[in-house]
Amino acid sequence: MFKKVIPDCKYSNITPRYIEEMYDYEDGKENQDIEYILSRYITNNKVKQMFINKKQKIPNALNIEIQKLYDILKQDNHFTYIDITNDTFIDFIYNQSIKDNKHNIIDIEDKLKQEINNKYKIYRDIDKYAGELPKSNIDYYGTGDKVKNPIDRFSKFMGVKNGAKIFTYHHRLNEWGWLDADIYKEQFKQYKKQIKNKTIVIDVENNDEHLLNGIKWYSLCIQKWDKDEDDYGEMNICRGSLDVFGDMISGYVYYFEKKADRDNAYNWLVK
Repeated sequence: MFKKVIPDCKYSNITPRYIEEMYDYEDGKENQDIEYILSRYITNNKVKQMFINKKQKIPNALNIEIQKLYDILKQDNHFTYIDITNDTFIDFIYNQSIKDNKHNIIDIEDKLKQEINNKYKIYRDIDKYAGELPKSNIDYYGTGDKVKNPIDRFSKFMGVKNGAKIFTYHHRLNEWGWLDADIYKEQFKQYKKQIKNKTIVIDVENNDEHLLNGIKWYSLCIQKWDKDEDDYGEMNICRGSLDVFGDMISGYVYYFEKKADRDNAYNWLVK
């Protein structure tokens, strides 16, 4: 039986940096100028060099992003006869950016180094947690924008993990969100009250494990209970779980990185 719960989203937390990145991407598609594209191309190549220096596999997502930026730059007349893949060119533009902005109050060199280091962590996590997920050519939302493919969006989402250990799918925003420990604990306090009032239930048989890119995630599902009918509430499938895990289950599903954390959460909620 498929079941539904409409959670109290008061304590839901969509990572702010993820939302900002989404808007940057959307705005850039229409408004980005060639200098912005060039700066992204240079920093991404610097990120690639970090993987090379650390003797690590270069993430496929990073190579794809660099190629997309390269294709745009080569359409511009300024770069027609320049080998923009050359390390000398990349280093020159990078150093020129520092030189041109040396009068700024903010240390542009430190800022660039921090940006490159942050991007390195993002692409490292994408590759670790979602690097081998199949990319579909289906235009799910009829926009022609492949980034809206749920698998692609989920891969980008994995890039902003930042050490978080729990994520869930936000039904109202139709987005994945990482949950800080204090956020999910506060949310679960509300669920514990609702379980005692028998307005929601958690069935142990729905505690499951999911293998994704060679890594296991452990799920817990919150479901609505209809007191009048003495049965599960209105049915609805969790779209995120279906898109990414192929799991046709309804409810509000939490995914834990550690089985012990999932089991402890379940035992605390139902005892």
